Amino acid sequence: MNRPELTLWSRLIQGAAGVVLILSAVLMVAPAWGEAFFYLVYFHQPTSPVPVPVEIQGYLRFANGIIGAVMAGWMMVIIVLARGPFRAGERWAWQAMAWPLLGWYVIDTAFSIAHGVWGNVLLNTGTGLMFGVPLLASRRHFA
Repeated sequence: MNRPELTLWSRLIQGAAGVVLILSAVLMVAPAWGEAFFYLVYFHQPTSPVPVPVEIQGYLRFANGIIGAVMAGWMMVIIVLARGPFRAGERWAWQAMAWPLLGWYVIDTAFSIAHGVWGNVLLNTGTGLMFGVPLLASRRHFA
């Protein structure tokens, strides 16, 4: 049974997951665009700051595709959880989304700070807020 008070939060979480899913798909099906996006985030330019041999470009595109596939799978799980058990108010579904997202944010952002990649810190923070706001706002319904 769906709980109407969770509908908005469920939709916002699904929307956030949809945004990440689109970026993930770009990494898989249009790797040059995905690379350009991340070069902008990391280096503030749409190309690599150093010459990259063709053989390494192929590997980077493959690795980015794998990252996109993992992200896509994770976002599909989030969408399924948000549409079903989260919206029904099942506490485990809230936890199954919130804890991994928090873990990703802390680990990825700390790693980015340690390497001075401030663009990724900002990207993570924006992504974290897309998920964090509806998760935190809905928390009281799962107590």
